[in-house]
Amino acid sequence: SAPIQMLAVYMVFMPNAESVSGLYLGFWMIVLYIGYTMMAIAHQSWGAELSQTYDERSRLFGWREVFVIGGMTAVLAVPAVLAVASPEASLQTKVFSMGLFCLVMFPLTSLATLFKVPDSARKSTAPVEFREAMTLLLNNPLLWRILASDLLSGLGTGVAGALYIFVARYVFEVPEQASVALLFYFIAAFCAMPVWMRIALKVGKARAMRWALVYGSLIMLGLYLFATPGSVLGLWLFTISYGVAYGAAPALLRSMMADLTDADELESGEQRAGLFFALLTTTNKLGAALAVGACFFVLETVFGFVDRAGNTPEAIQGVLITYCVGTGIGLFLAYLPMINYPLTSEKHAAIRQQLREREAL
Repeated sequence: SAPIQMLAVYMVFMPNAESVSGLYLGFWMIVLYIGYTMMAIAHQSWGAELSQTYDERSRLFGWREVFVIGGMTAVLAVPAVLAVASPEASLQTKVFSMGLFCLVMFPLTSLATLFKVPDSARKSTAPVEFREAMTLLLNNPLLWRILASDLLSGLGTGVAGALYIFVARYVFEVPEQASVALLFYFIAAFCAMPVWMRIALKVGKARAMRWALVYGSLIMLGLYLFATPGSVLGLWLFTISYGVAYGAAPALLRSMMADLTDADELESGEQRAGLFFALLTTTNKLGAALAVGACFFVLETVFGFVDRAGNTPEAIQGVLITYCVGTGIGLFLAYLPMINYPLTSEKHAAIRQQLREREAL
């Protein structure tokens, strides 16, 4: 995946201005996400093989999310540092610098992983056919619950990501603060991840997941009630507070999915972590895609909002409503599949014991 991503990053971040078109951008963005999807599925299913206990997976996928957020923070910091070092730097130069950062880091981190992290020594299974994959999906209620929660939390987070700049520009009326505040959003998420990991170790993954979703929904309610035009402090408090919960759901759901692959292996005798994480990657991106389409459709058709000067107060209020309600409902609905989720630490330990006994035969 790394060479594919490197090529696509070069074409997207460092294009020849004369050859750029909508078709050009669309094609290379598709290539970029193909490479990303290949990496995500391999990386996450690899993690399920590296750790086999309930709590160990909470730590592994938690730290994975810490480094994911750290990487995003570093990329966002590159143009900020460049702006300080060279105030006259153009937007194109800043985007170029982000692409260059990725081109340097992709091979360094990929090679370190390939040479220093062991791959599974267990015998791999044959590829899963499409019909078998669909049968598995339809007949596994726990898989449905994880995928549904991931889809809905991705939808809520997707609305927040799509409309954040509009909230900063039109609701808080401080667009110049948005980029730096967003950087601290990821810093807050980075610092909070160890706390969510500790909570998961104390109360279990499903309960920690529910707490994170309720927290995010409450932050959205607070934003709706207290957002004030011209308030720099308000934008910063909201952004950092909401950032605290950003990494919890992805890390916990991936750890829960890794546990579910053990339950599936006990029942089927097959190791299908790649399939499970392929499905999880699909629902996450599908939720984000639905969020972007739905929220902009609502803004335009229901509230008459357009991204330019001259919006009515009702249209600007519509931005706040769409942002808070769309994000809050997505997070709340993602809470529902996690109620009474049965694959606890004790049940997973029993599954692992049965797998060890089977392997010993």
